[in-house]
Amino acid sequence: MDETGTYLWEPRCDVEAELRALRDSVFWQELEEGARHEWDALLHRADLDAEEFINGFNEVVGEYEDALHVLESFREGGLRGTHTEPAPDSRPRSATNPVDGTPVADGPVPDGTTAEPGPDTDRFLNLAIVWPLSRNTVPTDRVLAAGRSYELRVDIGALSAESLLAQRPRPFPDDLLDHTDDDGRGDWLEVTVLGDDFTVPVRRHGIFLPRTGNSWVCPCPPHALHACEPAHRGTHLYIPFTALGEPGPARLHLLVSYRGNQVQSVALTALVGAVESRGGDTVATVDYTLTAGFAQLATLPARTAAVRVGRPDGGAMTIDVIGQNGPVSSFWLTEHQVRGALKDVRKALFGLHADTREDGSLENLIDENNGKPAGALRRDLAALAHKGADLFLLLARSKPEREALRRVLKAPAEIQICQEELGHLTFPWSLLYDIPLETGVEPAPCDAGWAEIERHDAARSCPAESGHGRNTLCPFGFWGYRHFIEQPPSAAPGRRLRLWAGREGEPPALTLARSLMVDAPLMDHHVAQLRRHFALGGVRECDRKEALRQALVDAAGACVYFYAHGRRPDPLTDPPATTVLEIGQGERVTPRDLASWADTPSGLDRDEVAPLVFLNGCHTLDSDPASWLTFVEAFSGFSAAGVVGTEIMIEQGLANEIGEQFWEQLLRGEAVGPALHRVRMALLRKGNALGLAYTAYCSAALRLRVAV
Repeated sequence: MDETGTYLWEPRCDVEAELRALRDSVFWQELEEGARHEWDALLHRADLDAEEFINGFNEVVGEYEDALHVLESFREGGLRGTHTEPAPDSRPRSATNPVDGTPVADGPVPDGTTAEPGPDTDRFLNLAIVWPLSRNTVPTDRVLAAGRSYELRVDIGALSAESLLAQRPRPFPDDLLDHTDDDGRGDWLEVTVLGDDFTVPVRRHGIFLPRTGNSWVCPCPPHALHACEPAHRGTHLYIPFTALGEPGPARLHLLVSYRGNQVQSVALTALVGAVESRGGDTVATVDYTLTAGFAQLATLPARTAAVRVGRPDGGAMTIDVIGQNGPVSSFWLTEHQVRGALKDVRKALFGLHADTREDGSLENLIDENNGKPAGALRRDLAALAHKGADLFLLLARSKPEREALRRVLKAPAEIQICQEELGHLTFPWSLLYDIPLETGVEPAPCDAGWAEIERHDAARSCPAESGHGRNTLCPFGFWGYRHFIEQPPSAAPGRRLRLWAGREGEPPALTLARSLMVDAPLMDHHVAQLRRHFALGGVRECDRKEALRQALVDAAGACVYFYAHGRRPDPLTDPPATTVLEIGQGERVTPRDLASWADTPSGLDRDEVAPLVFLNGCHTLDSDPASWLTFVEAFSGFSAAGVVGTEIMIEQGLANEIGEQFWEQLLRGEAVGPALHRVRMALLRKGNALGLAYTAYCSAALRLRVAV
């Protein structure tokens, strides 16, 4: 067929009009010959209606990989006025400039299928799947065709009726943004898409959210001043993706972040088949919100990497790793794998400092200084390193995934673990060991790494890191010794991620919930040390359950400290898969008790106090995938700024030392992340690796308000 640009009828749809314009542009010759031939034949089919034309158009896009790229280049060229002129703006001339709200005489402004939200109304993340170029929405009951290309249409603004999130909308927490970009006119956000079941671009996409109104995309570099004209701006962000060849359910995750801190994420599931057909069921839900309400996200330090932990279906644990320059990878773990990993590493940790005798009693393996000789420590770390290498392999099974993680997290980093709402999956992140180890091989110690630990109590990297070959034992191969790892729980609407604990202007006070069924001299010495540390704010001791309830409901201090036994649940009285704490003479405190107390009316402004909680006992944070309510979640009812606790049973003398050092660091003004790191390093210097058994569920930047 001779290619010609002569047509005897009006375009039947916008897609046909745009394809005719492409046919007349210089971009036409950039297409593969087969794509040019099929599209030219389509342009001369007078027997097709609009829907048939669009279907034929999309078949070419799916068949020829280069077609979509050429069309995107053509659209960008047309938008800038290089080869075509933008369509005239048919709206009333009373439009306003989207940057500052001032009237403009003419020219398009961002506009879509939704109205501009007012300054005091909620804005929402909108998401839809569309066909390329036509940009028509793919119905939710449509099965996606394997091998065919589609696009995600993304914007933030008034809730769109076509959004996949319209049935269960969650307001986008724009009130926490700092509005410092573009001379204070709004904020640049980053959008990332991950998913093993689809081919997606490995990059971050910038989208600008003005102080009011809808978001837009433009050619300007993120975080730079806008140099674009209104005509250059688009209402939606379009992210191409391709359905892979395997029929069945397919999943992807879309994440919105601000300066490296994740703000919201969406889990999307669609059905993929051999051809497009009815019978699909595309659904999407907002499954993670870092914070909402009145906090300023700009006050959070930038994060080197963010790890989003989700549980969209079937008990699976999804792990998406995002670096500062874009997505790293997406991993999937089953509930069985998570349970097995937790059990294995906790057994290894416990074996470092205690051994079970034949009669069931425990033998303490650490000395009176809570340490071990250098040789014993290296044997302990070698055993942990092999467990940590198994964890790393479990997380990143393929070589490209492992290389990507090592590349992004090679240097000391700040890693944010984002747990999806109502999720109770835990993973021993601090125990991950990313230096390659062979099974059954005794790793060779890295002398430079050990020397660095002795030299500097805040060390986080090995000076000989570049020389770490296979089977090298270096403390900084563990994520817990190299990185600051924060695990802030997902906040409910109206709540925020806390950076400060305690009431401003007041010295920190300690509410101490203690057990009376421990070694009395050790306990008395520990309490005396705590009273010395909290000399200004004071210590309120609670060795009865009712006393603790009154303290938490009416007068909780900036710090809440459980110096208690952690017990497995009683199968006759307690819900399964929960941990209980024992204080006083064996009185049991459960997460349900805490939830009940939190619901009790109080004259105390809990949001103003926002205490930091430290659970220093045994099995106090060992929630697993079957947990229904954890202490971390329960303390959120008291507006807790964070919860820190141990993963295993800790010997009383060692627990004393860790508790005293941790509170001392915080009272000196240190943040939780560096404070916990210093505790770990101090123990490591004396031959003890059990600092890795403590986990912080809060921002690593959390500090106490220390009155001066």
